[in-house]
Amino acid sequence: MKHQRDRWSFRRGDFLAEWQPASKRGWIRQSANPYSIDAVLRIVHTLVLAKQGGFLLHSASAIRNGKAFLFAGVSEAGKTTISRLAPADVTLLTDEISYVRKCDDGYVAFGTPFTGELAKLGENVSAPISALYLLAKGREYRIDPLPAGEAARSLLANLLFFAEDEELVQATFHAAFEFVSRVPVSRLTFFPDARVWELIR
Repeated sequence: MKHQRDRWSFRRGDFLAEWQPASKRGWIRQSANPYSIDAVLRIVHTLVLAKQGGFLLHSASAIRNGKAFLFAGVSEAGKTTISRLAPADVTLLTDEISYVRKCDDGYVAFGTPFTGELAKLGENVSAPISALYLLAKGREYRIDPLPAGEAARSLLANLLFFAEDEELVQATFHAAFEFVSRVPVSRLTFFPDARVWELIR
């Protein structure tokens, strides 16, 4: 990625793209590959959100009772599993990449077109984020709050970010630390059973 004052340029083997932040317009030339546009959208949105104090997070997210919950973790941690187990009163935003924006009094999660194993587009809705859960597999259901330092490190490990620009890197670090100061972060240990959702309200 090349970052100039008035434009960002991206190049990969399967695409060439440009984004102009001021006009909020861009273009892409790509091969006949449905994943190219998905990659460009992820890159552009990480940059746009970084300037606004938000980020894309490698996590599932869902809305229940008017509150959004994020479920982060590396591959195989259980993001798709917990999404698949969600009861009927849960609205799925994504099982793969969560869209997090900073608002005056906190953070809001939005539905995204980024899909994981479920291959299901998120609903076009949003809600204030009530909690971030870091997923862990186990033989019981447990929620263990994390201290701020560990919460921030875990959040940073799951952020999507593609730029080397120092200003954007600093903005992303700041966003992560501010997020964990405002949103409870806990480790959620569970095994594949719908009863795990009894803990999430």
